[in-house]
Amino acid sequence: MDVEAIKVRLKDLLQDSQGSKNLEVQNRVHQGTLGLLHVLYGRDSSRERDMCNALDRIAKSYYPGVPASVDSSINVLRGVLQAIQADVEVGMLGSLRDAVTSEVLSDLIKLARTVSDEGGEATKNVAAVLAAAAFEDSLRRLAASAGLPHQEKLADVVTALKEKDVLQGAQVGIAQSYLSFRNRALHAKWTEVDRPEVASILGFTEALLVKHFS
Repeated sequence: MDVEAIKVRLKDLLQDSQGSKNLEVQNRVHQGTLGLLHVLYGRDSSRERDMCNALDRIAKSYYPGVPASVDSSINVLRGVLQAIQADVEVGMLGSLRDAVTSEVLSDLIKLARTVSDEGGEATKNVAAVLAAAAFEDSLRRLAASAGLPHQEKLADVVTALKEKDVLQGAQVGIAQSYLSFRNRALHAKWTEVDRPEVASILGFTEALLVKHFS
């Protein structure tokens, strides 16, 4: 969902919250707000927890569905939407996405390293798939962050990042060399994948995260 689509969605939800206040509207605005929170801040963010806690307190104070409960709940949701809107308007959207991207990919890299350290052929193979996925996802997210159009082939993504000067110097050649590893890992060519390669691609991917998403 791009910035303009998010702004339109916010506007629609805020308008919906100002109309007739009933349980149907409450549920609709609730689900829409939750969806935006997940897209912008990730699942189980502090904002989502605060919203859920506020709604829980209201639910415990009234009988379900009574007008006062619905009105109070919609007011809470409206406040959350207005806070999101403020973040978007002041240009925080990019930094929010980068923070979520960094957290998700860092967790994937940590998992790949943990699995690889367990030893054995099977765990090496799993770690290779995780490393390949983290490598590809980081490059595609980097391209999206730079405003580049979607490319089906990962090799074309690397080329576009080079032309945009996002990848520079030795980074370009290293990224291109890992394309073969990515293909071997994702096509289960296990005899052509080894642990040193897994460790190497994880190190490269982690360096990209630190430079571009920290």
